[in-house]
Amino acid sequence: MSILSSDALQEKFPGSVFHPEQRLITWFPQGVLTNDRADELVEFLELAEKHEGKPFNRYTDMSGYTQIDIGLDHIIRLARRRRKDYRGAPVRSAFYAVRLLSVGIARMYEELMCGSKIQVCTFRDRSEAASWLGVPGEILVPPKSK
Repeated sequence: MSILSSDALQEKFPGSVFHPEQRLITWFPQGVLTNDRADELVEFLELAEKHEGKPFNRYTDMSGYTQIDIGLDHIIRLARRRRKDYRGAPVRSAFYAVRLLSVGIARMYEELMCGSKIQVCTFRDRSEAASWLGVPGEILVPPKSK
C-alpha cells in the first residue's frame, strides 16, 4: 500500500487526500502555519517521495490558515533543503492563496525553488491551478465547499 493512500496521511495532515489517478496530493490545512508544522509537512513529503516510487504533484490551499507564524529564514532553509535533497523526477507544487501574507509566503517559496526539480507556482484562481496541474478543477475545491 502506498504511504500516500494510507490512513497515516489523513492522521498527520487532516484535510489531505491522495488522488492516485492524477498522481496528486491535495491538502487543505486549517489553523496556524508554524515552523514546526512546515517541518512536519516536509518530513512527510520526503518520506513519501522515498517510498512511493513514482513522482506525484502537490496542491496546497492556504485559504484555511487563520494565522501565519513562520519565519522568513525558515522558509529559506526549507527551500534550500528541498532543492538539495529532492532526487526524483520533476514534480509540480501549486499553492492557492488569496490573503496578501499567504500569497507573499507562497511566492517567496516559489522564487526560492526556481530552477529546481520541484516546480512551484502560486495561484489566486483554483481553475488556473487545476489547468497547470492538469487535473479536473473539482479536485481542488475544499471538501466542505463541495
